[in-house]
Amino acid sequence: MCNVCSRDVSDAAVVEAKPPPPPPRKANKRLERMKTKHNIVTDPTNAEKQKEVEYQPDLLAVSTQYTKIVYDVVKQGLARLHETKSFVVLTRTSQPFHVALGVIVLITWLSRPGSETQVRGWKALYIGALATHLGAQIWMTFVSGIVLYFSLPRHVFGSVQTVLFPVYYAFNSMLSLLGLLAYIRVQCLTKFQNTSWIQISLIFAVFCIEAYVRLRLVRPMLRAKHIKTQMEEAAGGGQEVGTLILGELAHCPRYVRVLKTFRRYHSTIAMGTMITLGCSLYSIMIVVDSVCL
Repeated sequence: MCNVCSRDVSDAAVVEAKPPPPPPRKANKRLERMKTKHNIVTDPTNAEKQKEVEYQPDLLAVSTQYTKIVYDVVKQGLARLHETKSFVVLTRTSQPFHVALGVIVLITWLSRPGSETQVRGWKALYIGALATHLGAQIWMTFVSGIVLYFSLPRHVFGSVQTVLFPVYYAFNSMLSLLGLLAYIRVQCLTKFQNTSWIQISLIFAVFCIEAYVRLRLVRPMLRAKHIKTQMEEAAGGGQEVGTLILGELAHCPRYVRVLKTFRRYHSTIAMGTMITLGCSLYSIMIVVDSVCL
């Protein structure tokens, strides 16, 4: 038998093997009595008739539908909000209570009778920005950096700095800009009486340096550090504490070139940090002089 014949035979067998169609469903006697009683005529095969009796949603149905859409959008937004780091910080840490305490103290201080509240508030913002900025600089430069470098393996310390560096310079540049705007606002409200143009120049210089470091130097420095760390891990190094041991990498031209690039960026950033620290200290001295007058 040829393939065609065998295919025909097999097709015939499949046709014969098909189960018989199911018997027609028995009519619902109760439904039929209701149709007869109310003279209802239905024809499922008539498309025009079906279109005539098709349900047209009213205002309530449409509003319910849109309410469901809004509900789903809000539900999805809340689900995404619960997964963010900001929500975790607000709900599972004590930092929001610290912020609330600071806000309460500030409102209480501003509500005291005396000088104009607006000038007092801008002065508080100006002094607070300078003080917070200087505190962050001292902590990052003289406490956190030194303690961690001499306590953790070098690559672990590098991982911590990789996370902190962008946040630190972005945070400090924002504080500098905030302090500058607050100081200028105070001078505008006081008709530029006792204005220190040196103070404005210092804060503006600090902002420019920190913004430049954050936008132009941090990323290439971290890129060079990442390549350097990969090469050191491949060579089995990077676990020493408080020191740098090159080992066999001292004879690798590519590693030496990457190390020099990293140190060049790091030294430039460190120089900018020391300049901004000096400017911040001098700004605080100007504030001290204005208080002691």
